[in-house]
Amino acid sequence: MGYQATIKKLGFSAIFDIKGDASAASKRISHLGLVLPSEVNTATEKDGQYLCWVGENHWLLLAPAEKENQLLETLAPHDPAMDCRIVLLSDAYTFFTVTGNQADEILAIASPLDIRLINFPKNAATYSELFGIGGLIMRRRNGYLIAVERSYTDMIAIYFEKVVTGKG
Repeated sequence: MGYQATIKKLGFSAIFDIKGDASAASKRISHLGLVLPSEVNTATEKDGQYLCWVGENHWLLLAPAEKENQLLETLAPHDPAMDCRIVLLSDAYTFFTVTGNQADEILAIASPLDIRLINFPKNAATYSELFGIGGLIMRRRNGYLIAVERSYTDMIAIYFEKVVTGKG
């Protein structure tokens, strides 16, 4: 049995790990027009950039690859005077999209995360497991955006293909 869903491995994306005091993090990203999400495990979005609140004093900034160098300069990640630390992680992750009429069913097989809208709303973003491997899951229009450590890319792609085609 196959599913009506599409899995796509995406090209390179910029990703920054931000840890520290919320007011300091807010100041560091204010020039981007982004605000800190108001609830944990949610994301805010502006101009294709997403700020995900993934833990206590912990955020991820996702942006198009072409913005990486500009963000690297303007976020001043190496400034020790700041009250939060920003680390570039772009090379560490691979992104996938899971979209289509049965994207929820695919994610239900891949992850123990309760993806019902009441528990995982439209702006949800959290770490969970995907086929036993940790990853970031964000709800997107008509599906999900998923990030996994690059070393697991091939394995996750194979598992997704087996689920979608029903040949696993």
